[in-house]
Amino acid sequence: MCKRLSIALALLIAAPLAVSAQNPIGTEGMGSYRSSPEQKAMDSYGRGVKAKRKAEAAKEPADKIKLYQKAKEELSKSVGYLGHYDGYLALGQVYLALGQRESAVDACAHALGMKPNDEAAKGCVQEAQRQIQEASAARPKDSGR
Repeated sequence: MCKRLSIALALLIAAPLAVSAQNPIGTEGMGSYRSSPEQKAMDSYGRGVKAKRKAEAAKEPADKIKLYQKAKEELSKSVGYLGHYDGYLALGQVYLALGQRESAVDACAHALGMKPNDEAAKGCVQEAQRQIQEASAARPKDSGR
């Protein structure tokens, strides 16, 4: 009886080990972790927004520019994986901060296209257009020489 009990106990312990050896569960460290485009987009978006917030809080102009550039890269990746309203709006705001007005209009217009009645997207487009008009008015006119 004791021998049968020990054999049954040994089989009970060994059976799950044999099954797990035949069907291993993948982990991130093993390289079998797969991320969907949606997940990649959200990961890049999170990194981009974090860099944008740091840039807004930075004191030194060089730090601001560096952080806004990082935000631009991450947010561009994000909307490249999956075009989404929040990504386009944040990207437009970053372009405005970097003085890239035409790119800001484009990104904000994409956001506005996704949410036509959204005040933040409307404001972003209007601000970019206003800055473009101011910049063109400030340029000296060519006298045609």
